[in-house]
Amino acid sequence: MGEGAPIVEERRGRPFPRTMARLHDSPAPSSPRRTPPGHGSILDAVLTSMGEGVLVADEHQRLVFINPKGEHILGVGAKDVPVSRWPAHFGLYLPDQVTPYPIERLPMSRALRGETVGRTEIFLRNAARPAGTWLNVSSNPVRDEAGVVRGGVSIVSDVTDHKATEDALREGREKYRSLYNNTPVMMHSIDQQGRLISVSDRWLTTLGYEREEVLGHDSVDFLTPESRRYAREVILPEYFRTGACWNVPYQLVKKGGQPIDVLLSAIAEQDSSGRVVRSLAVIIDVTERKRTEEALLESEKRLRSILDNAPTVFFLLDTQERFMFVNREWERLFHRTRQQVAGRTVFDVFPQEIAETLHHANRRILQTGIPVEREERLAHDDGIHVHLTQKFPLFDATGTAYALCGIATDITERKKMEVSQRFLAEASRELVTSLDHETTFQRVAELAVPALADLCVVFVRTDGALLRPVAVADSAPSRAADVREFLRRHPPASGAPHGPSRVLSTGRSETSETSEGLLDPVALDGERWAGVRTLLDRPSLGVPLQARGRTLGVLFLISPKPGRAYAPTELALTEELGRRAAVAIDNAQLYCSAQESIRARDEFLSIASHELKTPLTSMKLRVQQLKSALTAPPPLPREKVEKMLEVFEDQLQRLARLAEHLLDVSRINERRLDLRLEEMDLVAVARDVADHLAEQLRKTGCEFELVAREPVRGRWDRLRLEQVMLNLLTNAMKYGAGRPIRMEVALHERKARLTVEDHGMGIPPEAQGRIFERFERAASRNYGGLGLGLFITRQLVEAHGGTISVDSTPGLGAKFTVELPPCPLAH
Repeated sequence: MGEGAPIVEERRGRPFPRTMARLHDSPAPSSPRRTPPGHGSILDAVLTSMGEGVLVADEHQRLVFINPKGEHILGVGAKDVPVSRWPAHFGLYLPDQVTPYPIERLPMSRALRGETVGRTEIFLRNAARPAGTWLNVSSNPVRDEAGVVRGGVSIVSDVTDHKATEDALREGREKYRSLYNNTPVMMHSIDQQGRLISVSDRWLTTLGYEREEVLGHDSVDFLTPESRRYAREVILPEYFRTGACWNVPYQLVKKGGQPIDVLLSAIAEQDSSGRVVRSLAVIIDVTERKRTEEALLESEKRLRSILDNAPTVFFLLDTQERFMFVNREWERLFHRTRQQVAGRTVFDVFPQEIAETLHHANRRILQTGIPVEREERLAHDDGIHVHLTQKFPLFDATGTAYALCGIATDITERKKMEVSQRFLAEASRELVTSLDHETTFQRVAELAVPALADLCVVFVRTDGALLRPVAVADSAPSRAADVREFLRRHPPASGAPHGPSRVLSTGRSETSETSEGLLDPVALDGERWAGVRTLLDRPSLGVPLQARGRTLGVLFLISPKPGRAYAPTELALTEELGRRAAVAIDNAQLYCSAQESIRARDEFLSIASHELKTPLTSMKLRVQQLKSALTAPPPLPREKVEKMLEVFEDQLQRLARLAEHLLDVSRINERRLDLRLEEMDLVAVARDVADHLAEQLRKTGCEFELVAREPVRGRWDRLRLEQVMLNLLTNAMKYGAGRPIRMEVALHERKARLTVEDHGMGIPPEAQGRIFERFERAASRNYGGLGLGLFITRQLVEAHGGTISVDSTPGLGAKFTVELPPCPLAH
């Protein structure tokens, strides 16, 4: 039963319970009953098992019943003791613990007088309870049907523990008051209107006020104007809504007008409606701390500037392995800003496998406090890199680790060199054994088998759309021939999303779980290719063979271990092999090209000496003729002298053209072919060139037609375009003498188009691809010239951003087409 609730209610007009009635009607027992009589009474059982003491006295003040809990609480056995002797018998005292409890004030005595007594505090001390026990007693009268008092019931509860709790709480409140007034930080409380209702002594001494000067005033009156506005508009509305605010930066003003920086935190007790009923604010003076923090921030700023400009990776992790700081080198390598990784763990930043390794290492360092230097594998854009990382904990003043610092240097290249030094050294020796590029291709394929691959195929570009396998090496030599034959019949499709074609087109390496893109599975469906089919669904690796910015081909490998994809280290090693092989192949090709250039140079020198010697010989003969004519009478006729001088002038012009061509080639080689752009009409330029060559066209017997239906305007270099037209027309006269020549200038798809067509001997198909190169002729080498005209023409056209092409049928002539943008891009 609860405290103060009587066991039996007073009920007018109804008899009190049977137990009480029986006890009243029966003769006075020699001692009170500890348990009610039987007869299966539920009430009797309840009274016996109650957790509170129950005492029943009759109208004669005799104790007629006490339950077991009552005996236990009182600590003294039940005897035939009248109520008037209870204080002495049980040891009952007033709350002062000294004065015996007065009989007339005893709750049972008052109940027998008809009073209802609730929750009366009594102190009990006897032999069984020497330390004393606090009781809470409630008593009710028991009346008969006529309302006459026939006895009384007292409910007794042991409240010693509750009393001790209340005393402790009371002591705590006293301590709180002392703490509030003597705390070394400022404290205050406000009411619902924000007015100060209490302030601590520290608050007063810090700001220089007396208590009566501040109580009742608005708390924001003691803030600077800026802090006051911030408090009213932001902090106080949120505080009265949520009941809390933390570390709010304010500026308080002392009585003398001096501002101080503080941090205010406050909590409020709210009722069920959310209304603030109590509040407490703690205010910490942080003026000096703020000055120190500003100095520290400036120091940290300088330190971060140093770290941001360091060439090595630098990072800080907290004890939960969350990123606190990374420098710019870290940002550059991992493409995340410090803001993006702040507060994130290594599991948020790196792949799971790498993050697990980093996590275990970081945990050991933080737990042991021992610095370490270790190699760590981290993912970069181009694959896994190895970092040599120094990691060490940072300790606070108490010696507790609060952060982990890491400084890392990328040693991937050094590790690659260590791992692959022997293989690449051997490969390098093998690759320089021959300067024949076909042999070099085969050596590259053989170097990869079996160290890196079960099958290695080297592909090169072709003029068509298909790839050409130029070398095949296989761990099973008999299968190599079948692979070569299969790839000859079924080369990798151009434009395939994977495989050699993809590597060649993108210039990027590719790893795959299968040999996709190399072997056509549909074409392999035949008994002939049973051995080749064993290479399907093998992991593959393709790397480009690149040298001097050009992709020469593709090195394509099939893994020797089915189901095991190529690791990043193997990719790096293969790429290095590919680079060295590309250099060796390029060197072989350069050697062949150099040999061809030497041959062409020798041929050019032979041609040039002949071409230069011819006009010089002619002029020498004319000089000798003139000398003879001038010394021997009679004098030569004027007409004959003029003809001799014309020949002399023609040969000089020929020498000038040869010299100009050689000079242009020199400018092209040195990239000094500058353009002087100006607004012009290409048709007008063509007419001027045609007029200039009119006499030469007449002498060669070439009928000339210029077609220009409308002006063609743009910004070009006039002299260079005249040179283009002169070269093309001179070439047409040389190879089509005596036959018509047609030149047309027109607009075509917003570009200027110039065509020169002759009806001479034409150009063989195999020569059409090389006639624009140095020292090449459009037709037979029996014709004079250095073989530079069309080469220079192409360079001049391309310098204008244009193109030149030729369309020719042997025996029917040639048609050269030049297309120019209206305004070249800057070169």
